[in-house]
Amino acid sequence: MIRCLIIEDEPQSAERLSLLLKQNHSHELALLEWIANPQKAIEYLNHVSPDLIFLDVELGEMSAFDLLAQLSKIDFKIIFTTAHEAYALQAIKHSAMDYLLKPIDADDLAQAVIKVTDQKKSLDLERLMDYLQPAQNFKKIAIPMQFGTEYVAHQDIIRCQADVNYTHLFIKEGRKLTVSKTLKEFERLLSGHGFFRIHNSHLVNLQEVKFYHRGKGGYVILKDGTEVEVASRRKEELLRELGKI
Repeated sequence: MIRCLIIEDEPQSAERLSLLLKQNHSHELALLEWIANPQKAIEYLNHVSPDLIFLDVELGEMSAFDLLAQLSKIDFKIIFTTAHEAYALQAIKHSAMDYLLKPIDADDLAQAVIKVTDQKKSLDLERLMDYLQPAQNFKKIAIPMQFGTEYVAHQDIIRCQADVNYTHLFIKEGRKLTVSKTLKEFERLLSGHGFFRIHNSHLVNLQEVKFYHRGKGGYVILKDGTEVEVASRRKEELLRELGKI
């Protein structure tokens, strides 16, 4: 029997989930408790280890990810619950976890339980936190390297260039890092930090743009002297973003 816990600050949502678990999953899941207060949940989880947690993404002034960061260990599986299709859901999708939109649907719950109870499915919290960095307002992004992880301040990244399923990061001081992540993934990571995708293959730090040369799409000249083409369909939006700096 899988022991599960509900961490949810909305009584109506917690009651609905509890009822669905009792009606449809009592043969496989045993509900230990429902906890509404995130601080009490942290205290509970530092002493008790359930097998599975249904975790609300927004817990008043604390997020689910703030809660996870305060735990001494994480040895349980997670199904996130949320009322909003937010940026965080993209992170969850990329981290071998699952989520449910409120109000929770019985069929969706059944599918999530199947996925999360599959022993082949493992938690990838490090990857989750990497994806969440813009949402958490972190000042650095984690770059996986051959022998570890390098943490790079977003303001030190001049531009990112796509190379199929790899991305080349051009860093100040003339360094280049090549990472096995797509440019789209870095676009998500650097969202909200002044980066703009001026072309399918190029994401640039707008603070590093020195000159814009007009043309069909035109091109920009960066402070390091690099010239980068601007896609014609992105030209107007780029000029608007540059005008905000």
